[in-house]
Amino acid sequence: MKKLLASDGALKIISVLIAIGIWVYIALVMNPAIEVTVRDLPIQFIGGVSLYLYIVVVLNIMRDNTYENYILLLVPIFIGFTVTTSIDMKTIIAKADISSITETGETNIPIEIVIPFENQGVSSQSEYSVNVKVEKSAEKTLDIEVSTIGTLAPDYMPGDIVCDPKKVTLSGPKSAVDKISKAEAVLNYNNEDVDIDTSAQIVFYGADNKEISMLDALMGRISISVDNVNIHCPVLKMHKAEVKAEFGRQELPENFSYKTDPFEVYVFGDENVSSKINEIKTEQIPLDKLLDNGKVKVKLIIPNGVKIFHDISEVEISIEK
Repeated sequence: MKKLLASDGALKIISVLIAIGIWVYIALVMNPAIEVTVRDLPIQFIGGVSLYLYIVVVLNIMRDNTYENYILLLVPIFIGFTVTTSIDMKTIIAKADISSITETGETNIPIEIVIPFENQGVSSQSEYSVNVKVEKSAEKTLDIEVSTIGTLAPDYMPGDIVCDPKKVTLSGPKSAVDKISKAEAVLNYNNEDVDIDTSAQIVFYGADNKEISMLDALMGRISISVDNVNIHCPVLKMHKAEVKAEFGRQELPENFSYKTDPFEVYVFGDENVSSKINEIKTEQIPLDKLLDNGKVKVKLIIPNGVKIFHDISEVEISIEK
């Protein structure tokens, strides 16, 4: 029996030694701790809302019992360092706590490198930091203007152009948002004779009317609610109409004649209405005033559903012997 126990004890000791040997082999040979250089590790900002892959961090800072939004600028996306470890590099994280920031301006934020289940830490140095600039955030809503280039088919005229959406909202650092003063979309006419439905990119301009590219806006840490708009443009056929002077029951004296300037106009709009119009009448002409001055301006009577090209609303009547 003693020999058997002695034999069992020896076997147990041998088993433990073998297990330790296997563990050491795996740790040192199969999975050794080695020095590795980590590049492009995303920084996780704690205490703010991260936008654009941690480039911009929005903070809520209490001022006069009211929370105001502030934005961190110049925040790097990634950090690089050297670490001695044997674990999966994907488990390493970098954290920066920004919850203690209470003022605008430049500041330095410590970065903590966290290696789960490891006590070896970072081999190159123990402290990292990032320089940031804190600026108040701003929001601005602009009407989207539609400009046009090119021409429609001959004898065709654009109706009222509609874009959707009609407004764009910008948000970001106040210094960047304040630089943008106008939002515009361009509609390119290409000899169309039918209604136009298209989309166009929004172009931004500064107070000096110089274009600010979408890339510059994004690099300025500006968030844009929409970057394209849908545009609808009715294309209306124009019809020529003669201007007819109305004298009512009055008649010009003998040997007098009159002329109108312009003597014809182009009307457009509802095709069912405009195609049937051959003449546009004037309001009744004050004959006495015409005879005294030799000429007079009178308004045109424009039928419902149509418009006159160049927004002509009155003509000049003149007389001559």
